Amino acid sequence: MSWYRSPLSPDQIAAGELPRRQEAFSAAFKAAGAPRMMALFQQECDDGACELYLTPDCGAFASELLQAWDASPCERPPLPGLQLLIGHNEITYYLP
Repeated sequence: MSWYRSPLSPDQIAAGELPRRQEAFSAAFKAAGAPRMMALFQQECDDGACELYLTPDCGAFASELLQAWDASPCERPPLPGLQLLIGHNEITYYLP
């Protein structure tokens, strides 16, 4: 299963897109029953942009968000610099 990546530009961040996406993901997470392997991560970029990463289980539980955010399949991101935004804290022990 693939992870998913959705980049945010510095302009999108300045316009408040990150909190809107966190709210949307939180609602999808709760509606799905808070699955153990469903999570949203952030990795900040040097230029003020950021990358959002969604775990493979999001394909089953939040496919509408993946589509709306133009999220593309990707490899699992490296853990250094990765910040858990929404999900269970212990997920880093079980990352696929």
